[in-house]
Amino acid sequence: MVLLSCGAALGYAPAAWAVIDDAPPPNPTLVMVFAEQPPVLNWNRETQQPYGPLVDTMTRVAARAGLTLVWQEPWTRRRLLTDLDAGRQPLCTLNWALTPDRARRFKFTDPLGPAPDWVLVVRASDPRIGANPTPADLLARPDLVFGFSDGSWADERYVQAGGQAGGQPGGQAGTPDRPGAAPAPDAPNRERVRGGQSTLVAMVAKGRIDFALINRLALDRMLAERHISPADLRTIPAPDAGPSQPGRVMCTQSTASALIDRLNQAIAEEARVPLAGD
Repeated sequence: MVLLSCGAALGYAPAAWAVIDDAPPPNPTLVMVFAEQPPVLNWNRETQQPYGPLVDTMTRVAARAGLTLVWQEPWTRRRLLTDLDAGRQPLCTLNWALTPDRARRFKFTDPLGPAPDWVLVVRASDPRIGANPTPADLLARPDLVFGFSDGSWADERYVQAGGQAGGQPGGQAGTPDRPGAAPAPDAPNRERVRGGQSTLVAMVAKGRIDFALINRLALDRMLAERHISPADLRTIPAPDAGPSQPGRVMCTQSTASALIDRLNQAIAEEARVPLAGD
C-alpha cells in the first residue's frame, strides 16, 4: 500500500515519503499489488480491475478506514516478494500468511479471515492413494506428482526447504521469500504452477498433478468456479500441513504504521470470511 498523494504515487513528489509516518493525510491512497488467486482474487483484463470475494472484503475495509484503493495489474509472486522486500516505497498486498521470517521484513495487519483448514485434494478415482495418507507419505512417493504455486508457502516448505513434511517455511537463502541464490531444480514429482489454489484443484481433476494442499474453506467456491463435480475429487484432512495463520494484508516496512492501525480498526469491524494465507 502507498500512503501518498496521487501526484506522489506517479513520482512527482517523492519528498512526501519522508514524512509518511509523521502526518498521514486524512484520505490517503493505497496502491495495491497482488498475484492472482482465483477464485478469491482475479483480474478483469477488459476493465483493468480486480474482482472476487477478497477484493470485496478489502474494498469494504478500505471504505471503513477512509482510504482510496488503486490496484496495479497482477504481478508474479516472485516479483511481488522481491519488490516488497526491497521496501523502496510503501506497497501492500493481500492474503499472505504471517511467518517468522516475513514478520521481520514486512508489516502486517490483523487477519482478514479465519485460520485455514488444510486438506489434501486427490482424484476420487485414483487407486494409488489410500484412505488416510499424510502429506509426508505422498511427498515421499516418486510416482505421485505434488502441485504447488510458485512463490507460495508450499513452495517454501515442501520444495525449497528440501521437500519433507517437516520443512520449515521461510528464511532459507534462495527461497521465493528470500530471492538471491539460484534455487535448485525441482524434483520430477514436484510441479511448479504459476496459478493459485483454484488452478491446482483443476489440475488434480484433469490428472495433470496427483495431489495438492488446499484450504477446505474455499474449496466449494473453487469447484463451482472451475465447473468441477465434487464427486470427482476426494479430500483428506491435513491440519498441520500448511500455515496455521490466516491471510493478512502484508506491506513494505516503509508503509505508515498509522495506516496499518487504521486498517486494523476497520478489519475488526468486518465479518470474518474464509480466506487462507498463500
